[in-house]
Amino acid sequence: MNVLFLTVFVGLILVSLALTFFAFTRRSASWSSPERDSLMPLEDERTVSHREHR
Repeated sequence: MNVLFLTVFVGLILVSLALTFFAFTRRSASWSSPERDSLMPLEDERTVSHREHR
């Protein structure tokens, strides 16, 4: 029975570490993701032509 309690205890520690790291990365990511960053060069650029600038 002691092995069962030890397994549950270690499992809870691993789950809490995973949730902590997940929250830390989501908080520090500034709403960026690798998928979004890789598609950024494909966005339409909004440039002002010289004729419209005058």
